[in-house]
Amino acid sequence: MHSVALPFCQAAASAAVGSEQGIPAVNTIQPLSYFPTNLLRMGLGDVTHAGVLAAVEECQYLGRETFRRRYGFGRAMAYELVLDGNRYDSKAIAGVAHLYSVGDLLPADDFSGGARTVAQRLRALGFTVEVGTAVTGDPQQVAPQLVLQPRGGTRDRGPQNFARSVRQGIPIAGIKDVLGGQAEALATLYPDGIARLWGSTPTAQVNNEKAKALRNRRVGDDVFFYAENHFIARARILHLFNSLPVAQAVWGADEDNATWEHIMALGDVEEFFTRIPAAPVLQSLNVPVPLRSLTLRPAEDYRRVVQLFPDLRQPDTAPTPATLHATRLTSAELLDRIGSLNTHRHPGNKAPSRHQPLALLWAISRLAVGKPRLAPWSLFRAEVSPLLAEFGLPGSKVTPEYPFWHLKGSGLWEVHGIENDASSMPQPGIFKEVQPVAGLTPAAAELLENPLTRLEAVAKLCSTYLDNVDQRELLSRVGLAGYATADGLLEDGEDGRGQEAADETRATGPTARRESTFSRLVRDAAIANRVKELHNHTCQVCGTRLQYKHRPYSEAAHIRGLGSPHDGPDELQNLLCLCPNHHVLFDGLEIYIDVDGVVRQAHGGGSLGQLRRHAGHRIDEEYLRYHRTLCELNSLTAE
Repeated sequence: MHSVALPFCQAAASAAVGSEQGIPAVNTIQPLSYFPTNLLRMGLGDVTHAGVLAAVEECQYLGRETFRRRYGFGRAMAYELVLDGNRYDSKAIAGVAHLYSVGDLLPADDFSGGARTVAQRLRALGFTVEVGTAVTGDPQQVAPQLVLQPRGGTRDRGPQNFARSVRQGIPIAGIKDVLGGQAEALATLYPDGIARLWGSTPTAQVNNEKAKALRNRRVGDDVFFYAENHFIARARILHLFNSLPVAQAVWGADEDNATWEHIMALGDVEEFFTRIPAAPVLQSLNVPVPLRSLTLRPAEDYRRVVQLFPDLRQPDTAPTPATLHATRLTSAELLDRIGSLNTHRHPGNKAPSRHQPLALLWAISRLAVGKPRLAPWSLFRAEVSPLLAEFGLPGSKVTPEYPFWHLKGSGLWEVHGIENDASSMPQPGIFKEVQPVAGLTPAAAELLENPLTRLEAVAKLCSTYLDNVDQRELLSRVGLAGYATADGLLEDGEDGRGQEAADETRATGPTARRESTFSRLVRDAAIANRVKELHNHTCQVCGTRLQYKHRPYSEAAHIRGLGSPHDGPDELQNLLCLCPNHHVLFDGLEIYIDVDGVVRQAHGGGSLGQLRRHAGHRIDEEYLRYHRTLCELNSLTAE
């Protein structure tokens, strides 16, 4: 990574003298007033040198295509940033650099990428900007189409095939004897030697959905994998080929002796931590529900439904195949690094300093509410300093510079804007002068987007370093108060059972009313009714079947809550059928279900018996694990 210590006041004053076509020229000094007023008004004047370096680092990690797609930018049509011999889309870099400089993304539609805006600002910060390859002869690119791909069920080994050939990948060396002429193409696409592959069996028909999809899909299209009424993952097609020997080597054959010989080589694989309900998308595309066959829809249809996929950007209009950037860190490694921070110990006090753990907890809490993983020094100092003052070791100095800098040693943290080879702690004045940017690495942030991993990380910090602080108050201060209950923080007026909170103040006459505006979580009543019907309204904990007004009564309890920061899915696998008493105890983290399916008391571990199961109601063990971890954290904060 390239990182230069360039004071912002100096960087902001330097500009490149060159032609409007972006030909590199010698830098000279210009006053800040030289920049067009509309440039400053649009926010480009807030972009810092450190913010640009942070955006470049993320682009390197994700690849240009994924980086543009994640933040909603197209390919640079005129100017490219050139750094250490690599080229980057200047407008996309500037928009994301603004996010890391001041906390707000500059959307693509809000500013121009021309010579007197983005190019000029980047040059003023000391970077080189040149005419991009998009205007010097690259072939015209086309918008991606939407490929809907059933994963398949247990009978046809769908889950196993997906885990092996998409999630884990196939070692190219293991199938080299059957690759033939495809060996060179796969070696180029996957420098790490691991190919992500998926295939389809042939069809005898010529005009059904599957035949048309096999015939018309193309490199650059986006593939959405479908399973159990949800979309579970997305990828991009990097290469297409037909090979019976490769299919047999990778997947074998099905019970009809057919093979998945129509093969896609995939990149940009992204599994969704929260599965996306498929019905709204399929209905909007006039595709039968459930999805039974490989289906292709054109780019215009894709753009029409893209807003139905949470956190996905408008498809890029200029896709280019990119190699898969695999996560460079596992959840176990992340938790191990969190538990072994190189914290300073004060003389005469054996307790480790809390500066790094508090800063890391602050950074994790930002991810939980969708804030950027990186933040400028001024924001870090303003928000972390009060935490160090209130929850740090008694008598310790409030020095936010230390965690901002020394968390780099954890392998989970990065700092931009200060020389990488600076072996010692920079002088405090450097932070104010340079305004560096720091935060979680992309690999750590990706893992911590998973609610379970994030919860386990918070519990690890609290149990390892913060056992002598008011943890409940601390979590509330950083915005994680929702961890106090299994249902989390719900919107105003939403308590999960439709009950309205009563006003504390009593008055004579009719009850006073007040107007309010709020959003409600959208629950699927059919799913809640389904879990109750399957269990005949009988509590899965105690076996009680209540009657209310001559009708059976039970409650559907979410295992991983719908409220923040849990953000659980509203699906059958995430529900239990409980009586009101055990619903309250479950949400209040007083009972949990252990790995053997035994219902236990959170305090003392006493058994309430085996959880009652039904063959038609599969419970996702990941959700039960999440609830157990939440109970563990609650036992720490309650002490």
